[in-house]
Amino acid sequence: MIVVAAGVEERELVRGTAGCPVCHAEVRITEGDVWFGEPASAAPLASRTALSADETESLDRLIALLGLAEPEGVVLLMGRYSSFALPIAERTGCSVVTAGAPDGPGAVAGRAASLPVAAVRGSPPCIPFSDATFRAAALDESVAGALAADVVRSVAIGGRVLGTVAVDRPPGIVELARDATEWVGEREAPTPMVSLGRRQSPL
Repeated sequence: MIVVAAGVEERELVRGTAGCPVCHAEVRITEGDVWFGEPASAAPLASRTALSADETESLDRLIALLGLAEPEGVVLLMGRYSSFALPIAERTGCSVVTAGAPDGPGAVAGRAASLPVAAVRGSPPCIPFSDATFRAAALDESVAGALAADVVRSVAIGGRVLGTVAVDRPPGIVELARDATEWVGEREAPTPMVSLGRRQSPL
C-alpha cells in the first residue's frame, strides 16, 4: 500500500490518498475516514454516553461476547454493530474501526471526544487492513460471502468473531456459542503444512 499524506494531525493521517500497486485500487482519506468511491457528506456520530436500558444491556452483551475485558487492540464493527463504536471505545478503551454502517460514525467525532474511532465508508470489496489486525469483529447480515471471509483474515488467531444468525459462519471460525439471534466464534489457527519427503530405498 502506498499512501500520500495531505494532512496530519497529532501524528494521525486525516487527509490523503492510498493506493495498492498490485490491484491498482485507490481510496481517499477524508477527515480520518477511508472512502471507497467519492467522499460524501457524512453526519458524525453524537456522543452515546447516555444509553437506554435496552442499549446498555446490548452493549454489555456485545463487550462480553467479543471478549473485550482488557483495554487493548482494535475492534472491527460492521453494519448495525457500528452504532456501538463510541460506547465501546468509551467503556473498554479499545480502538474501534467501523465499516458498512448506514449512518456510520466518523473519526471526527471520535477525535473530538478524544476517542480512537475511525470508519471505512462506501462499499469496500474487502477489509482494507492487513492480516490479524483486529482482536475481535462483529458483522451483521449485510456482510456475506467473500467479505465475511476477509473479516476472518483480518482477525488475529484466537480472536472473537460475532455474527447474527442470518450470517453463515465463515470458514476458519470455531463456533463457541449460539442463541436465537447471534453466534460467536473464535478464529482458529490454520492447519500447518506437512512437508513430504521421498523415502530412500535401503541399500
